[in-house]
Amino acid sequence: MVMKSFLPQEAVVLVGGLGTRLGPLTRDVPKPMLLVAGRPFLEYFLLRLKNEGIRRVALAVAYHSQVIKNYFGDGRRLGLEIFYSDPEGRQLGTGGSIKEAENLIHGKQFFAMNGDVYFEAPLDRLWREHCRGAHEITLALASAADSGRYGRVRLDGQGRVASFLEKSATASPGPCLINGGIYVFQRQVLERIPSGVDYSLERDLFPVLAGRSLGGAAFPEAFFIDIGTPEDYDRANRELPMRLKEKGYAGQ
Repeated sequence: MVMKSFLPQEAVVLVGGLGTRLGPLTRDVPKPMLLVAGRPFLEYFLLRLKNEGIRRVALAVAYHSQVIKNYFGDGRRLGLEIFYSDPEGRQLGTGGSIKEAENLIHGKQFFAMNGDVYFEAPLDRLWREHCRGAHEITLALASAADSGRYGRVRLDGQGRVASFLEKSATASPGPCLINGGIYVFQRQVLERIPSGVDYSLERDLFPVLAGRSLGGAAFPEAFFIDIGTPEDYDRANRELPMRLKEKGYAGQ
C-alpha cells in the first residue's frame, strides 16, 4: 500500500522518440523541441510541471539529444533541476527509457510522462487517486472522440484499469477513454522492466498489469493535445498559444 502522502517532486519525461510521422519537421530536432509560439513545445511542458510542484526532472533523451541538452542545460533558467538519461541514440521504447533513467530517481514514487503531449490533468488529483488505489502504476486518462489512433482504456468500478488495448487498425470506433501519457509509478515496478532493451509500456507492461495493479484516473474535461502528426502540430500552434498565455507560461 502507498503510505507516502506528499506529492512526488520528480518526473521522468520521455523525449527521445524519432517523430517519424512529422517527416522533415523532425529531421534535425527532436519532436518536443518543435516551436510553438516561438519557443520549444518542451519548454512549455516543463513550465507546467514546475507550476504543478515538480522540482527534479530526468529527461530521457536519445534522438538528437544534444539539441535538448544545449537548450535546457541544468534547468536552472526554468527554476528546475534537470538531469539527462542518454542511451547514446539507442531507441529503448517507453518502458526501456524509463528503466534507463532509474538511477536518476530518488523517491519510492515518481511521475513519468510523454514529452510530446500537453494534457492538463492535475498531478495532485492523479496522485491522490494513486494513493487511494494503492496501485503499482496509475494512468491519467483523457477523453477522445475515436480510439483508432490511441487505443482504448476501460476502468472497473474500483478505479483499476480492466483492459488496456493499444491502438490498432481494428479498434472499435466511437468515444472512449485513452492513455493520456502521464503516469504515477511505484519505483519497485521498474524491477519488471529489463535493462538495455526496447521495451514498451503500452504493449509489454500495461496489458499485463491490467485487472490487477494498474490504476486509472479519468480527466475527460482536461485539455489534451499531442504533436505527433502534422495535423495535430498545426492544431497545437493554433490552440496552445492562448491557453499558455492564460496560464502565464508565455511570459516566464
